This record gives sequence, C-alpha cells and structure tokens, in this order.
Amino acid sequence: MNEIPTNSLLANYLPADYSDSFSKEVMTKESITPDAFFNMTFNQFPIWIDWLLKLRNTIVKPLGLDTTSRFSDFVSDRSMNEIIWGMPDKHLDFHVSMWCGEYREGKQELRITTVVKYNNWFGRVYFFVIRLFHGIIIRSLLNRIQRRLEKEITLSNR
Repeated sequence: MNEIPTNSLLANYLPADYSDSFSKEVMTKESITPDAFFNMTFNQFPIWIDWLLKLRNTIVKPLGLDTTSRFSDFVSDRSMNEIIWGMPDKHLDFHVSMWCGEYREGKQELRITTVVKYNNWFGRVYFFVIRLFHGIIIRSLLNRIQRRLEKEITLSNR
C-alpha cells in the first residue's frame, strides 16, 4: 500500500475513517488516460470478481442498498490524470481515485486509492466484510491490467 498522491483530487474527500492506495508501474506503448484506466479496471471484470459482486448484490438488496447502478454512474470528479467515483449513502460514503502518473519511457504508474467514511454502525460492519476482499480485488485488477498491457506490447513486437 502507498500514500495518496499529493496532487490527487481525493484530498477533497478527506478526512476518512479508512483509506488505502495500491499502485502498479506498467509497461505501455502509449500514455493511459484516466478514462482508459477506468474502463480497463471496472468495465472488464474477471469472472470471479463479477461473481463476488453478484453475491454482494444478492445479500445487500434486502437491506435497501443500490444493486443496479454501475461504477461509471458515480463519477464525481475528474482531472487530466484522475477520475474520482464513489457513492455517499446513509451507511457509509466511499470514493475511489483512478490516478494515472506521468508516462515516461514506456512506463506509467497506475494507482487505485479508496477512502471510506462511516456514517453509522452498519457502515462499519458492512465495510468490515467488504474489506476482507477489497485489497485482493484491487491488486488482482492492477495485475490483470499489467498482464494485458505486456501482452499487447509482445504482440506488437512480433
């Protein structure tokens, strides 16, 4: 885990009860925009993550939590190198930064940072359960992007 980048829009969503930040330096043929990073991360889930989200939705739907919206429905802020998305609700507020570092010599840092504010005890309990999977999922998504980009470079060098 790493710190929130100093120039991140996520500073507008602090203080938080919980935060984490995961990054990966990737090899890429061209600069990755925040929109491309968002798409690679959240619009092309591996099957096991999609299954976990469906399980989550089945469990929380009777509790009145939103189960029909997509992550892209919750974009709240953006800059040249970052997209912030998230959702405040009665139990907790969470926001996620999709931050793209400067492209240099075929490499670029991609970072996913999450901040959470608890609004009541249910939010704490809910995120306690989600947190068990959160880091595994984020690391997996970043590793998947890295493998995909490396494959693209390998194919283009043939």
